[in-house]
Amino acid sequence: MKIAMLFPGYGSQFVGMGKSLYDESRIMQEHFEQASTCLDMNFVKLCFASSELDIAKMSVAFPAIYLMSSSIYSILREDEGIVPDVVVGYNIGEFSAIYASGGISFVDGLYVVSKYASFYGELLSGLNVSLIKVSGLSSGILKEICEQYSTNDAFASIAIYLNEQENIVSGYCAVVEQVEAAVKERAGKVENLGVEFGLHNSIMKPVADSVKQYLEKVDFKDTDIKFLSSTELDVTKSGQSLKAAILEYITSPLKWRQTLDALDFYDMIIEVGPGTTLSKSIKELYPEKHFISINSQKDIDEVLKIVAGEEREI
Repeated sequence: MKIAMLFPGYGSQFVGMGKSLYDESRIMQEHFEQASTCLDMNFVKLCFASSELDIAKMSVAFPAIYLMSSSIYSILREDEGIVPDVVVGYNIGEFSAIYASGGISFVDGLYVVSKYASFYGELLSGLNVSLIKVSGLSSGILKEICEQYSTNDAFASIAIYLNEQENIVSGYCAVVEQVEAAVKERAGKVENLGVEFGLHNSIMKPVADSVKQYLEKVDFKDTDIKFLSSTELDVTKSGQSLKAAILEYITSPLKWRQTLDALDFYDMIIEVGPGTTLSKSIKELYPEKHFISINSQKDIDEVLKIVAGEEREI
């Protein structure tokens, strides 16, 4: 059985995420202890006893999502022996996927995610930028609208290609507002999003430059598990390619629908991380495939049951 594991991004976090697994798993408890010590943050309190407002803060959400996803992955692999054939991350989930591939240690990945959140926060403090989700217009038409109102100094662009009729646009507020008005004139729908989802364009170059300097201190390894980039749509096992993928992720649009199309080869898709934010798109695209979001031991048991059943058939 060919298994793909997907790691969710910003927006998947919620207070209480993974609590039942934490109570039962020594691996997850150890990861929480490590993360709390390394970043001097009480992740038990933040994840299980804070507020939705607190956990949504970029400085908390980014490392917390990484912590939760990486811990669940470690349970699947180390306790249950479930090893994927490919790993994919949506948005900030790219960092969890790189850890799962074996390209970076848990602690190094934690520090990288935290540094990214810090550098990004510093950039935002001096910018007037925004994000919107646009529905009801093709990506081609939306791209033309963005280009129509953009200049070299102020622009908007598609940050995340969700599917042919849904995309996320980021850029300078004045230009995004013009794009929003043009979309509504064409009967499209607009939803305002937080900047935490990422700009994924050249505005992020200062962040990428800072992250690049930090990555020189990080030991990236070649991997046994394939990592699928959602920006370049390349599959790699090279440690140096993983480092490059992080920088591409920061400054380039995410081609999420094309990334999901590349999973057609796999028999089971597992969402490894808090919540079920990726489930709708996966089930719509692949209704015939085994798909499970891991949030409890019951979900893990279901994965084991399916894998065991497939092995018996073989």
